Amino acid sequence: MEIHVEIPAADRSKLYDSILQDSHPDMKYVAMLAFAGLIALFGLLQNSTAVIIGAMLISPLMNPILSAALALLLGDGKMGRESSHVLGLSIGGVILITWVIAWLSPLKEVTPEILARTNPNLLDLFIAIFSGLAGTLALRGGSTSMTIIPGVAIAVAVVPPLAVVGYSLSTRQWAMAGGAFLLFMTNLVAIIMSAALVFRLFGFRAHEAAEKGHLKLKYRAAISFLVLVILAVPLIHTLRKGVSQIRTRREISGVLNRVFTTDHSSVADISQTWRDGKLWVRTTIRTTRYFDTSETQRAEDDLRGRFGPDTKLGLDQILVAQGGLSPQQAARLGNVITGGVVRPVPGTEEAPYDLKASQLKLISHLQTQVDDVLAGTPIKRTAPLLVEIGTNQPIIFSLQLASPEPLVKQTVTLLGAQLGSKTSSPVRLQGEAEIQGADYRLAAGLPDARSRLSEKDRQAIGKLVALVRSRPDLQLRVLVASSLPLAQVLQETASWRQIRALIARGRLEASQWSMKASPANEQAGLTTPGGVKPAASPAAATKNETNIPRVALQCQFTVIQTF
Repeated sequence: MEIHVEIPAADRSKLYDSILQDSHPDMKYVAMLAFAGLIALFGLLQNSTAVIIGAMLISPLMNPILSAALALLLGDGKMGRESSHVLGLSIGGVILITWVIAWLSPLKEVTPEILARTNPNLLDLFIAIFSGLAGTLALRGGSTSMTIIPGVAIAVAVVPPLAVVGYSLSTRQWAMAGGAFLLFMTNLVAIIMSAALVFRLFGFRAHEAAEKGHLKLKYRAAISFLVLVILAVPLIHTLRKGVSQIRTRREISGVLNRVFTTDHSSVADISQTWRDGKLWVRTTIRTTRYFDTSETQRAEDDLRGRFGPDTKLGLDQILVAQGGLSPQQAARLGNVITGGVVRPVPGTEEAPYDLKASQLKLISHLQTQVDDVLAGTPIKRTAPLLVEIGTNQPIIFSLQLASPEPLVKQTVTLLGAQLGSKTSSPVRLQGEAEIQGADYRLAAGLPDARSRLSEKDRQAIGKLVALVRSRPDLQLRVLVASSLPLAQVLQETASWRQIRALIARGRLEASQWSMKASPANEQAGLTTPGGVKPAASPAAATKNETNIPRVALQCQFTVIQTF
């Protein structure tokens, strides 16, 4: 059987005209490209593989890519400039429209489909090369071309990575944007080179004028190959890193299973992270009896022998029942369900179930889990944990946190997911975080009650008020400290009237700010949020101010975030 790849001159001319015409950016091209970008973005946000495949199928971006490949082979400068112009506008247009729509979209969580396009490796390069070969060969015609081209469009995803770039820019996740753009550039260069090779097999040859210039085909091919090698360097690094992580996880799994997989227990979950060059391993064991410290220490020693002396092992043991419940176990379970304490089963010596002690132990355990999740992050817990546990409902964690910057929704979602993994139950986080960064806190001190705020303090308070007004999840809290009674501070001091005027000028709602007295003057009582008594009349204020003792006044402004 003979295989003829080269095509007649007439067919080559038709193919050239077809590629040139299909890569022209008319209204149909622009519309289809915009639709493909938006469909890919929505599929990524919804984690829908089927929707993303639909975006791949309708994308017209392969046409200018093939035009660029043909221009590279022929040395056609005009065609190359036109295809480069179309590619540049197409890439920028898809990124821009997905950026804007992702910024407007209420769905901003990172999905597995998004993450899958932010960490390319060398295998993605090979996929792009072989897909480009297959897709260009399909242009030769024949009954199978209509079934090959859709498969190539799915295998080489050029629009979804651009949609991920737009999404990542809108959420300010620069590393994800860089990884997605690297994947797109890998696909682009690999397809152009593989397509140029197939076009040469078809019989296309470089123009004579191009071969007489300084950029002969061999030079153009060498430059293209150099670009491909440069792109392959980070891809090789990513592949080696992935292989190393898989090998590390396999070794960790082998150690833990050797120690904790017995007739009465099994390893349920393993996670691994590197912090400051040290390996931290976390595992969950389901067991009918607890392992003692010596057994867990043996597992940690085995891990240290493989990964270094600083390796840490964290172990969560979940006690499970094996087989049916005994009368004693059924009685204990009944105590938990009814919320009371009942007598032991007749004929046994078991003590009654102490529900209160069990609740305190559970809360202490959950608080430890929260602190473990927050370890290694700049976020700290500042108050005891409050927990609500209901039947067939998520565990509600109420937290008081301190953070250098406002928490983004993805951070809260990630913390909830990590706690859910540790507790093997759905988790919902709520509470508030005190923002302790320099841009979110201000201390204004006045030497005496007659003093007015400095221009620097007025500007700083104005910025805090504008920041809180722009974010519905933020609130401004003012702590007033003075030896004067609180009521006198609010009615008679000029500085407080200035603060009140700045808050009013910033159009903060009553729910967006609050104030309280410090222990020095809180005997006068606390005001409700925004419920400050109006200042006295100008005449009365002037009269009162002359009688105000010369005492210091301190105001602490802090931004609080609810989540």
